[in-house]
Amino acid sequence: MTGKDNITSLFGKSPISPLQQHMKQVHSCLKEFGVFAKAANTEDWEKAQSAHLSIGKKEQKADVLKKKLRMNLPSTFMMPFSRRDLLDVLLIQDSIANITKDLSGLMMSRKMHFPKEFAEDFLELSKLCIKTSAAALVAINELDELLETAFSSRERKIVDKMIKKVNELEHETDVAQEIIRKKLYLLEADLPPIDVMFYYRAIEWLGETADAAQKVGSRFEVMLTK
Repeated sequence: MTGKDNITSLFGKSPISPLQQHMKQVHSCLKEFGVFAKAANTEDWEKAQSAHLSIGKKEQKADVLKKKLRMNLPSTFMMPFSRRDLLDVLLIQDSIANITKDLSGLMMSRKMHFPKEFAEDFLELSKLCIKTSAAALVAINELDELLETAFSSRERKIVDKMIKKVNELEHETDVAQEIIRKKLYLLEADLPPIDVMFYYRAIEWLGETADAAQKVGSRFEVMLTK
């Protein structure tokens, strides 16, 4: 297969198709974490382990897509976005899968089960993070229409609205994180210090997945103004 054929098979008709494929795979990692978190909450470690392994496989597939894009995206490829911008977005997206794998690995290795005072809050936070990632995926998928209409005003407004939704959901995750931290703070004196440290870390890492999804939307927002 020639270099041109490689590019055609990877990109198809859309210059952002590989990013869309990669984000879809990344989002599937985070969705699987929802399954993992529910299993961990009920201390079903067999099911949690299965979900953790599934996250690892999905993260590996995302890595394969990332490498293909990085190797086949030439600097001279004709598109409305620069190669550097697309690669930056790719790395941000990839961080979602990496964090998800690391988080499930941390919780699995420690058989981490959150105190009942905020266990449900953590599950709700995971749902919010998944929603934020899903909203980012929807926004990225809509970019095809924007390109096909040559950045029409109507389509641009639709994309802007979608990116705004990502920002709103990410803010909700910030609020949810703060609520959990406050509850954990009140329990610190009665919990093993090492457990407290890892609880805070898990809360932070989970929130970072939503932060990354929001950054993807923000980066595209900036790219569209160039």
